Amino acid sequence: MRAIGIHLVQDARREHAPARSTVVEVAPGAGIAGVQMCRTDSEVIDAVGPGPALVLVDAPLATPEVAGRRDPEHVLAWLDIPAFPVTPGRMRTVHGGARGVELAQTLTACGHVVAEAIPDQILRQIMWEADHPPGAPALDLATYRAEWLGVRPPAFRPRGGRAHHDGLTPARTLVQSVAACEAWPVSERGGDLAALDEASVIDAATCALLAHRCLHGAGDRWAMIGTQQAGRIALAACPEMIDRATVNIDRMVQQGMIFIPRGVAGSDVGPPQSW
Repeated sequence: MRAIGIHLVQDARREHAPARSTVVEVAPGAGIAGVQMCRTDSEVIDAVGPGPALVLVDAPLATPEVAGRRDPEHVLAWLDIPAFPVTPGRMRTVHGGARGVELAQTLTACGHVVAEAIPDQILRQIMWEADHPPGAPALDLATYRAEWLGVRPPAFRPRGGRAHHDGLTPARTLVQSVAACEAWPVSERGGDLAALDEASVIDAATCALLAHRCLHGAGDRWAMIGTQQAGRIALAACPEMIDRATVNIDRMVQQGMIFIPRGVAGSDVGPPQSW
């Protein structure tokens, strides 16, 4: 399977928004193999290409009728991972709808496996692993939580149509620390539009790197929480995060707070061939 990430411009009401969606593919050797900027859903689908691929998208792909937030967001809250609470009403109010739902259905019909991802979480995990690489002594969960709370990714996404220029280079440097980026594009646009393009590529590249990690990494280095119907979110993980997720998911299931099965890498999801 190929590893692909998508940054999806979520606002369904703005056909000519200055920001563009981006599709990034990461090759088996963990290098960026291609980057395509897109406007329409059909362009995104064409850029992804034929299946099979694991496609991770930084947008909601399921909007069940729930109160407050979806089951996966309950789990993320207990992992200290901020996430936009997804309900149909909130998506209509903020974005005019959930553009990713129909896109995910089309990609699934094309033979792809599709899930959501959170670029900030991926960047935080890259930062975490710079100080806690695989093989480092395990931390107890209290120590892990305290240290995890201190990890903050660079702020680089646009606010009011303008990108956080100061955060673009640190964010791109994090991506380049774990991937060969010779194919990183130079925007054909200038000024703030170029910065918007750069932010979009960073988000798509982090999603693609997580897809590669899910397909080729160890089972204790990624997690998949939720279901296609309730929302399925991929996480860059470590053993401590998986232990913490397992404890909290089991507790919330027993208390009737959530209704999704425990789906944590190295446990219920299993190796890449289980897709």
